[in-house]
Amino acid sequence: MPRRKPIRKPVALRRGDAIGIVAPSSPVEPARLRESIRELEAIGYRVVCDEHVLARQGFYAGEHAARAQAVLKFLEDPSIRAVLCARGGYGSNYVVEQFSSRPILQRLQRLTPKIVMGYSDVTALLLFLNQTLGWVSFQGPMLTKDFSAGEAGYNRHAMEQILGNFTRGLSMETDAQALRPGAAEGRLAGGCLSLLNATLGTSNEIDTKGTILLLEDVDEKPFRLDRMLFQLRRAGKLRDIKAVIFGEMPGCGLSASPAESLRELILDAFADTDIPIVFGLRFGHNTGHCLTLPLGVRAKLEAGGKVRLTLLEPSVRPPNNKQRRKRL
Repeated sequence: MPRRKPIRKPVALRRGDAIGIVAPSSPVEPARLRESIRELEAIGYRVVCDEHVLARQGFYAGEHAARAQAVLKFLEDPSIRAVLCARGGYGSNYVVEQFSSRPILQRLQRLTPKIVMGYSDVTALLLFLNQTLGWVSFQGPMLTKDFSAGEAGYNRHAMEQILGNFTRGLSMETDAQALRPGAAEGRLAGGCLSLLNATLGTSNEIDTKGTILLLEDVDEKPFRLDRMLFQLRRAGKLRDIKAVIFGEMPGCGLSASPAESLRELILDAFADTDIPIVFGLRFGHNTGHCLTLPLGVRAKLEAGGKVRLTLLEPSVRPPNNKQRRKRL
């Protein structure tokens, strides 16, 4: 596996900044897109949609090259401060493939890091930005699932603090539960479990060494989750992690409570470790109040009667003097 890139942080996001909206995976529903744009504009951001964001080609939001070009265009546009994904689904692996070509990769390597946020299928893109370019990338709310539901769909305070506060990290006491108590420190890494499994054996394979590993998914049967965790373990990806945090895993398990039905499966998967294990953090696929979590940032997990996740450093950096003057 290639040596890990030194971490680089994007410039902080402020109200009044322009946010670019892209669809790197599956097609987007126009009504939900409009609802989510209204939510972002109500906060105070300026929203700029890619002109092809509503494109459809089979189960993709347009042709592979066009989707990759849309993301690249906003990454290269200095007037766009953040790039948010309209939805997941399937297809960002093709964007990553396009970005991995030598001509585009060289363009990307010359860029200043920019906030890029999403989850689900977007995991592939976030992992590429984090590991190949060394950018902090963000597991966080998407437009047509989370922002379209208003503040019931996402944790606005956490999002604005993580994307906008360049002076310190954030401490979050959560309603997650400790399946195995303990405390640990490490950099945050991970995302959608099935997408992480799909990286194994590729040039974009996830590096988990020294991480607090984030794992989440949706509507997966227990035997499939077991198979994916088994594969990660056999690939050595669970060997040197500091802790593991599972999302809410909606639709997974055999009962109305994924936490109870998956408890033994998860404990068995990590039986040869003594690391803290947490279940039910509201990131990725979620039942509401989706969190924003920065990949590549150092964090501390305290898992006991209460579960607290503390970011030990800011996720973004301050704008330079020229950028500050433009805002005044």
